[in-house]
Amino acid sequence: MQNIFILLLSFFLWFEFPEKLQDEKNWPAELNTAKHAAYLTDLEQQVILELNKVRSNPKRFAEEYLEELRIAYSGKLYTYPGQNPVKSQEGIRPLEECIQVLACAKPVPILNPAEGLAKAAWDLVADQQKHGGIGHITRNGLTPQRRIEKYGEWDICSAEDITYGSFEARQIVIALLIDDGVPDRSHRKNILNPCFHFAGVANGGHPSYQAMCAIDYAGAYISK
Repeated sequence: MQNIFILLLSFFLWFEFPEKLQDEKNWPAELNTAKHAAYLTDLEQQVILELNKVRSNPKRFAEEYLEELRIAYSGKLYTYPGQNPVKSQEGIRPLEECIQVLACAKPVPILNPAEGLAKAAWDLVADQQKHGGIGHITRNGLTPQRRIEKYGEWDICSAEDITYGSFEARQIVIALLIDDGVPDRSHRKNILNPCFHFAGVANGGHPSYQAMCAIDYAGAYISK
């Protein structure tokens, strides 16, 4: 059993006026908005595709990918397919809750990739890949908002999600949706938030959790 936890961290700022997967062909091709984003790795492109699957058809995503995970739990031990068990904080409860939420959720606009948001996310990943630690602030004090503004202009709303210890694109998105141990389920809310229209993804290693992925979102964004 891996002696690590899947950790999730979320940052949200609101400002508003008043795996090439085998089943990919079964989802609309237009969901793969990042397929030509050469600045993203294959996994990072796939994360945006998985996010768009959830956003475009929450109920179908739950039926195809979440319901089968009920058998992945043994008490608080959780075994993502093909990986070693990890210890969850809440057991199966947030998965069941998530399935119910997605069954009733309305589709929201899909996300388009933004290079500036990907660079903002990478600044955090590169910092923690080198120095360790967790959280949304780099060692030199850059918050998500400052990193996002460093590489472009955002408007309406912005947010940042982070996973630690997830190794595949769909696993990253599922971990954020289940949101184990996060009382307000802020990561799930970000994924389902209709305010967001752009996203950037950065994935890398981590000295304590082996892998981390940061996702930055914005309602409107113009990369520099």
